Formats: sequence, structure tokens, C-alpha cells
Amino acid sequence: MVDKTLILRKFVSFDEYFKQIEEYSNISINDYANNWKTQRLIDRTLQMMIETCLDAAGHIISDERLRARKVM
Repeated sequence: MVDKTLILRKFVSFDEYFKQIEEYSNISINDYANNWKTQRLIDRTLQMMIETCLDAAGHIISDERLRARKVM
């Protein structure tokens, strides 16, 4: 059975990351391109958001036995 608590924790983490990155939503391309710290913060936060989604999806796929089967 899908662990709903785990999925909800993933959603909470995703929401926190989204709120953190949201303050950079109005940054210009030029400002982004010229500030490596901002690039790193945005890139890493997006990576953590993607990993959170993949973790939740992987849990659901595994629990529902939706993995692709090998054909012999």
C-alpha cells in the first residue's frame, strides 16, 4: 500500500523548495547569468524539487508494481 504519509512529506518538502525559489522568479536573465551564487541556488533547488518528485513517483511505482518487466 502506498505510504500516504511519505508522499505527503514529499509534497511538503516540494512546497518548501518552491517557496524558497519563488523569490527568484522575477530575476532577469542577465542577473542570473552574471551571478554564480544565484545560479547555484536556483539550479540546486530545482534539482531537489525534481528529486523529490522522482522519489514520490518511485515509491508509488514500486508499491503498485508498475515497473517494466524484462522480456526474454
